[in-house]
Amino acid sequence: MHSQKKRKEMEPAYPWSLFSEHKAASSSLASCSWEELTDYQEVFRKHLREKYLKIEFDKCYHHGKHIESRLLVVKEHGISEKTPCGIPQEDHFIEMEHVFDPDEEGCSSSRTVVLQGCAGIGKTAVVHKFMFDWAAGMVTPGRFDYLIYVNCREISHIANLSAADLITNTFQDMDGPILDVILTYPEKLLFILDGFPELQYPVGDQEEDLSSNPQERKPIETLLRSFVRKKLFPECSLLITARPTTMKKLHSLLKQPIQAEILWFTDTEKRAYFLSQFSGANAAMRVFYGLRENEGLDIMSSLPIISWMICTVLQSQGDDDRTLMRSLQTMTDVYLFYFSKCLKTLTGVSVWKGQSCLWSLCSLAAEGLQKQQVLFEASDLKRHGIVVYDTNCTFLNHFLKKKAEGGINVYTFLHFSFQEFLTAVFYALKNDSSWMFFDEMGRTWQEIFQQYGKGFSSLMIQFLFGLLHKGKGKAVETTFGRKVSPGLQEALLKWTEKEVKDKSSRLQIEPMDLFHCLYEIQEEEYAKKIVDDLQSIVLLQPTYTKMDILAMSFCVQSSHCHLSVSLKCQHLLGFEEEERASAFIPSALTPKQSFQVCNLPVSQLHLLCQALRNPYCKIKDLKLIFCHLTASCGRDLSLVFETNQYLTELEFVKNTLEDSGMKLLCEGLKQPNCILQTLRLYRCLISPASCVALAAVLSTNQWLTELEFSETKLDASGLKSLCEGLKDPNCKLQKLKLFGSFLPESSEAVCKYLASVLMCNPILTELDLSENPLGDTGVKYLCEGLRHSNCKLEKLDLSTCYLTDASCVELSSFLQLSQTLKELFVFANALGDIGVQHLCEGLRRGKGTVENLVLSECSLSAACCEYLAQVLSSTHNLTRLLLINNRIEDLGLKLLCEGLKQPGCQLKDLALWSCHLTGECCQDLCNALYTNEHLRDLDLSDNALGDEGMQVLCEGLKHPSCKLQTLWLAECHLTDACCGALASVLNRNENLTLLDLSGNDLRDFGVQMLCDALIDPICKLQTFYIDTDYLHEETFRKLEALKVSKPGITW
Repeated sequence: MHSQKKRKEMEPAYPWSLFSEHKAASSSLASCSWEELTDYQEVFRKHLREKYLKIEFDKCYHHGKHIESRLLVVKEHGISEKTPCGIPQEDHFIEMEHVFDPDEEGCSSSRTVVLQGCAGIGKTAVVHKFMFDWAAGMVTPGRFDYLIYVNCREISHIANLSAADLITNTFQDMDGPILDVILTYPEKLLFILDGFPELQYPVGDQEEDLSSNPQERKPIETLLRSFVRKKLFPECSLLITARPTTMKKLHSLLKQPIQAEILWFTDTEKRAYFLSQFSGANAAMRVFYGLRENEGLDIMSSLPIISWMICTVLQSQGDDDRTLMRSLQTMTDVYLFYFSKCLKTLTGVSVWKGQSCLWSLCSLAAEGLQKQQVLFEASDLKRHGIVVYDTNCTFLNHFLKKKAEGGINVYTFLHFSFQEFLTAVFYALKNDSSWMFFDEMGRTWQEIFQQYGKGFSSLMIQFLFGLLHKGKGKAVETTFGRKVSPGLQEALLKWTEKEVKDKSSRLQIEPMDLFHCLYEIQEEEYAKKIVDDLQSIVLLQPTYTKMDILAMSFCVQSSHCHLSVSLKCQHLLGFEEEERASAFIPSALTPKQSFQVCNLPVSQLHLLCQALRNPYCKIKDLKLIFCHLTASCGRDLSLVFETNQYLTELEFVKNTLEDSGMKLLCEGLKQPNCILQTLRLYRCLISPASCVALAAVLSTNQWLTELEFSETKLDASGLKSLCEGLKDPNCKLQKLKLFGSFLPESSEAVCKYLASVLMCNPILTELDLSENPLGDTGVKYLCEGLRHSNCKLEKLDLSTCYLTDASCVELSSFLQLSQTLKELFVFANALGDIGVQHLCEGLRRGKGTVENLVLSECSLSAACCEYLAQVLSSTHNLTRLLLINNRIEDLGLKLLCEGLKQPGCQLKDLALWSCHLTGECCQDLCNALYTNEHLRDLDLSDNALGDEGMQVLCEGLKHPSCKLQTLWLAECHLTDACCGALASVLNRNENLTLLDLSGNDLRDFGVQMLCDALIDPICKLQTFYIDTDYLHEETFRKLEALKVSKPGITW
C-alpha cells in the first residue's frame, strides 16, 4: 500500500473531470481530503462484502465456494513449439488470489487476466468470490482501490454506453464523491468484464471507432473493444471472463494477457460438494458413486452447474429417479431431467398450468436471447403470460431470480444456460399458429441457426440438436406440453450435412463444436455420415476437456470411410490421474489384464481408445501432438492394438510415454492382430530402455514397415538396440527415418551399426539420416554397408550431414555398384564442384537406376555443369534434378542445356531457383525446348530473366516439341512488357497447366492481356499465381470472370 505522503504527492492521471448527471452537485475533488478518500474506499469495500455475501445463499452459485481457486495458465492462445526436444510444455497453475501479484521484477503495472471456461464451469462464481475476498482484504492487499464489475450480458442489449456510465452504475447504491475521485489513480482500478460476448466483427474492424474518452457513448462492442485494446484507461487492470468460443477473436485484441482456464471439479471437490448438499453422508455418497455407473454423466457432473442440478432434484426424490439418472447421456438430458423434476414439485396446481408456465418461460428466453437481453421487467414477463405475483411461487424460483436494478425489480434466469436451453426448446416446439408473440421471431430455423450457431459453437444450438433426438420426444412433450415440430430433425440434419459438404463453410467449422452437436443428438448413423464427409479431422486448440474428448470419441467410433485424426493441444483438462480402479473396464479383457488395468490410473486417451476399440472405428491415421501423454496412455493404446483392424499410422509429437508407457505400447504392437504400418516419433523423449522395447517390436511385428524418429535424440546404446532389431530375419521394416536424431559424439558409432544392418537386411529400402552430423568419416563407415550386395536401398537422404567432397568419393563407389538406388538427397552439404564431379562419375559408371538427384545448396558453380550434362545425356533414368540456390549462372545453364538437347535425356523436372541466371541464358533454354519433349516442370524463380529474356524463352514455349506443364517464374524481374509474349504462349501451348508469375511487377495492362489469353479454348491453364495488390477493379472483374468461363481455374 502506498504511504499517505506518497499518495498525496501523486498527480491524477487524467486532466478531465467526469460528472454523472445525477451526481453533478456532489463535492469536487478539491474538497475531498485524503481521509475522506480512504473512508470512501472502506465504505465501498463494506458495500461489496454485504452484496457478495449473498453468494452463500444464492442457490445457483452456492457451488462457487467448492470451486478451487487454482487456475491453469494457458501461456498463449496457440501452441508453443519452443520447449526442448521431448519435453512437453509443463502445466503452470496459479491461485486466483495471486493473478495480480507483482511480477518477478516487482512490477505491478497494468495487467489483463482472462478466465476462460465453458458454460457452467463457474466463471461468475469465481469472480464473485474474488470480489468478496478483495473486499475482506484477503487478496491483493493495496493493489486496487476500486473494482468496477460489469456484467457484459446485462448491458449487451443497450444501444450505446460510456465508460462513465459503467462506473456510475457500480456506485448507484451508494452516496459518495464524483467520478473524479474514482479515477484519481486509474492504475489502482480493476475493471471486471464478466461474460465477454463473442465479437461480431473481424479483429481489424472498428479500430478507428475506438474511444479514449470515458464520457463518449459508443455501441457496446465498440466500448468493450476500447477497454481490451487499452484505449480506455490504459493504466487500469482488466479481469475478463469468457467462453472458449469468444477467445478466438478476443485474444488477438489483448496485449500480453495472462490467460487462465478454470478447472473442472476434481473427484475430491465433487465429493465435497455432494456432501454439502445432502442431509446425510450416505445419501450423498450413494448419488456420488452412482454417477460412476454412467461414464457420460460422471464426466458432465464435473461441471459445477451439472452437479448443482443433479443435487437439487435428487435431494427430495426417490430411488426411481436415481435409476433414471443412469440413463442421462448428454447435457440436454440433464437439463430436461432438471425441468421435468421441477414440474413434479407443483402442489395444488394442475400439470397443464405448470407446462403453460414453462412454455411462457421458453418464449421469454427466446425473445431475450434474440435481443441480447438477460434482465426482464415485470411487463416483459406479463407479455409472455407470466403474472408478476407468480414469480414468488416456489416453482418459478427453480428457474428465475429477482434482483434490484436502479430501484426497480428485474428478473433473470438462474443461469444463462437456462435461457439458452429454454430458447432451444422454443424453436424445437414452435408451430406457426401458437408461438408468435412478437413479429421479430417470424424467421426460419435456418436463420436462427446462423444467428446463434455460427460454427456450431452456440450452446443453444447444441441443446437444439439434443432435443431433436427421437427418443426424447415423449419426455419433452410431458414436460412442456407440446410435441417437437414434425420434420425439424430431418431438416436440421440435412442442412448440417450441406454445410459440412460445402468447402467454404467447412473451413469455418470448428470440428469439436460439430462433435458436441452430434453427441447431443445421439444419432450414430447420422454421425457416421457427417464424419465421413469430414474425412480428415484436425483439432488445434490450447485446451480440450474430458467432455470434448467424450463427444469426439462418440463421433469417430464408427464410420463408413477411413479417417485421419490429429489432436494437437497443450492441455487435456479433467484427466487428473487418480489412483483408483477404472469403473469402465472393457468386458473382453482377461482377469489378469483387468487387474493390470485396475491398478493403473485412467489416462488422457482412455475415451479415445474406447472408441478405437470399437470394431467399426475406421481411424487409419492418428497424430497426438503436445498432449502431455503419460505411461497409462501406453497401456490404453496397447489394448487398442489387440483388436483394432484399421489403425495403420500412429504419430507422437513432443510427448513422452516414459519407459513404462513405451513398454506397454510395444506389448500391444507385438500382438498378432496389430496391423500398424507406420510409427512416427517427433521430438519425443526416447530412452535406451524404450529402444530395447521397440527393437523387440521390429523382430516380432509383421506389419510395421515405417519407423521415423524426427529430432528425437537417441544415444548410441539405444540406436544399437534398434539396429539389433533391424537385423532380425523377421524384421519387415522398409523405411527408417532418423532425421536429426543423432548426438554428435555418437554419429560415427551409429554409422557402423547402420552399416551392419545394411549388410544383412535386404528388406530396408529407405534410409533418412538428414540433419545429423555424420561427417565424412561417418559416411565412410556407412558406405561399407551400402556397397554390400545385400543392400537394396532405393532412397538415401544425407541432407545437411556436414559432408564434403571426400564423402562423394565414397558415395561414387556406392553408386557404381548399386542396382536399386533411385533417389539420392545430399541437399545443404558443401560438396563443391569436385564433389559433384565424383558423384557424376559414379552415376555414369553405375547401373543407371537413379531417378531423383537433389544437389540444392551444395556450393556449386558453372564448373560442375559439364559433368551434370554428361549424366543427363547418358543416364536414361534420371528424371528429376534440383540445383536450387547454387551459383550456376548463365554459363552453367548453357552447359546443362547441351545435355537437355541430347536424345537420351529423359529429365522431366528441373529446378534452378535462385541460381544467379539472367536473360542471357534464355536463348539456350529456348533451343533446348525446341528439341526436348520430356521436360514437364521448370522452376526459374528468383532469377533476373527480365522482359527481353522472357520474350526469347516464350519462343521455345510455343514450339510444338515443348511439353512443359508447370512453369515457375516468381520474382524474375518481369513487367507488362513481356505479357504479350506470355499471352501468345497461352494461346498456343495446350500442355501448360500452372504458371507462377508472383513477385513480378505486373500491372493492369499486362494482367488483362493474360486474362484474354486464358479465356481462349486452347489454353488449358488451371493454376495462375499472380500478385493482385496493385490491380484495379476492372482487372479484378476479368479475373473473376475467368472462374465463370473456366470453372476450376484458381488464381
